[in-house]
Amino acid sequence: MELAPAHAGPASGATADRNAWRRRLRAALVLTAGMFVLEVAGGLFSRSLALLADAAHMFTDIAALTLAYAAISLADRAPTGRHSFGFYRMEVLAAFVNAQLLLVMAGWILYEAFGRFREPVAVKSGPMLGVAVVGLASNFVAMRLLAQGREESLNMRAAHLEVLTDLIGSLAVVAAAVTIPRTGWVWLDPAVSLGVAALILPRSVSLLRQSAHILLEGTPGEIDVAALRRQILEVPGVEALHDLHFWTLTSGLHSASVHIRASAESRRGEVLQAVQRLLRDEAGVDHATIQVERGAEMTCDVSNSGHA
Repeated sequence: MELAPAHAGPASGATADRNAWRRRLRAALVLTAGMFVLEVAGGLFSRSLALLADAAHMFTDIAALTLAYAAISLADRAPTGRHSFGFYRMEVLAAFVNAQLLLVMAGWILYEAFGRFREPVAVKSGPMLGVAVVGLASNFVAMRLLAQGREESLNMRAAHLEVLTDLIGSLAVVAAAVTIPRTGWVWLDPAVSLGVAALILPRSVSLLRQSAHILLEGTPGEIDVAALRRQILEVPGVEALHDLHFWTLTSGLHSASVHIRASAESRRGEVLQAVQRLLRDEAGVDHATIQVERGAEMTCDVSNSGHA
């Protein structure tokens, strides 16, 4: 048998990317923490649930950014005997926790908002407006800081998503603060809170499902396993295959393993390289373990293994 990895590890550019993401996360974290303190004070003073809801969401932003920062920092740690893949999966775990925090916060906002509909509370729109405008500017700056890297990193996407929903929430709070003193519609305050919750829920559910899929070693959505199976079988020298698996280690870093039965007249090295190229070019797999076998060397009971 012959075992070979397609790559020793991710591209060196990934480390540079993470360094840039780390700096942006740190700046966004400091900015968000300062804004959280201001919004809590402003919400308590103005008695605005919408402002407190935005502050509560900002608290989850702080947790999310802290987790994201820790995850990216841990990802640079070298593999150890206990963690032979390193700590790349920490990024996905952080996104999974972030999604759960968002769901809990959305539930709290819904509970408080319905309570305010039953028993309206007068708010001080002046302080509410001032704090909301500062919050809007803060969220815009943080969103710009986190925009780079959100397409390549699930963790950066999670952090960017939280700040984006906060920005939309701040816009709604500003609109409510302007409208309430002119109309007397105090119900706008809990209504805006419901709108914030409506923004959070679908996005957090989507993020939870995506990160859970990775943690459960699910096949990356962009990989067509059936099509790749057919393509591998078309590689010269490949007679059969089994135990074909794909999974994601962290954002943009896919892995695969497969057992190949090569024909007797084929050269193992050539078959191995051909399958490696196919997985890299067609599936974007950065790390593949390919076992090349012949006839009696088949080591798995394919009929009972339940593998692909």
